[in-house]
Amino acid sequence: MTRGSLDRLVKKLKRLGAEKWLDKHSLKGGDEVRKRIIDGIRASREVILSLSPESIKSQWVAIEIGAALGQKKHVTPILHNLRPKDMGPLQGIKALYLNDFDDFLIELKPRIDKFLARKK
Repeated sequence: MTRGSLDRLVKKLKRLGAEKWLDKHSLKGGDEVRKRIIDGIRASREVILSLSPESIKSQWVAIEIGAALGQKKHVTPILHNLRPKDMGPLQGIKALYLNDFDDFLIELKPRIDKFLARKK
C-alpha cells in the first residue's frame, strides 16, 4: 500500500473522530521504535493493521501484531494484495479487503461514538 493510500485511510478514520498512532506521524528521530509501537498499541482501544505482501514480512509489523494480540486488543486486518491465508499469526481473525474499507467505517463509527461519549 502506498503512503498516499494509507494517508487517505487515516483521514477517513480521523473524520469519524478516531485518534491514530501511525509511525510516519508518531515516531521522531531517536525514538526507540519497539517501545513506541508497544506504547501506542497500549494506548489504543482497537488496532487496524494495513497488511500487504511486503508489510507482513516486516519486523515492525510483527511487533505490532504481537503487541496487539498480547494486549488482547480488537484487531482488524485490512488486506491490500494479500490473501487471508497469508496473514500469518492473524489467521482466524476476520480481515477486510482494502476495497471494503468504507463498509468497515460504517461498522466502526458506533464504537468510536460510544467511546467518545464515555470520555465526556
